Amino acid sequence: MDFEVAKEKAVRYLVVAKKTEFEVRNKLKKAGAEEDIIEEVILYLKSIHYIDDEEYVDAYIRQCMRLIKYSIFEIKQKLLQKGIKKDIIEKKLVFLSNTDYEKKLIQKLLDGKLKNMEEIKKKQYLYRRGFSQNIDD
Repeated sequence: MDFEVAKEKAVRYLVVAKKTEFEVRNKLKKAGAEEDIIEEVILYLKSIHYIDDEEYVDAYIRQCMRLIKYSIFEIKQKLLQKGIKKDIIEKKLVFLSNTDYEKKLIQKLLDGKLKNMEEIKKKQYLYRRGFSQNIDD
C-alpha cells in the first residue's frame, strides 16, 4: 500500500469521528500498510491537524462533563485504552479534579440508579466505579 492509498484510507476513517493517533495506526496496520508509510501518513495528518491527541482528550473530557457519566478514574482508563499517553491525560484531568464534577455524578447516581439500594451496596458500587473522594458527603 502506497502513501496516497494509506492517506485516503486514514482520512476516510477520520471523517466519521475524531480518532487518536493510536487508533489510526492500528487501522492502517490492519489494512496492511507498512510501518514507514504509516509514520508518513501520521505525520501528514498531524501537520493538517486531523490528528491531535491533546485536542481529542479535551473534547472527550468536555463530552463526559456534559453527560456526567464517568468518574475521573473511568475517563482516565478509557483514554488509556484509546492509546493516549498518560502524561497528556494527567495534565488534562488536573482541572477536572478541582471541580465538583464527581460530586455531581455521585449525586446523580444516588438520586437515580442507586436510590433504592442499601448503603453498603451504594458504597461498593461507587468504589468499583473508581470514585476517589469520600462518598459519605
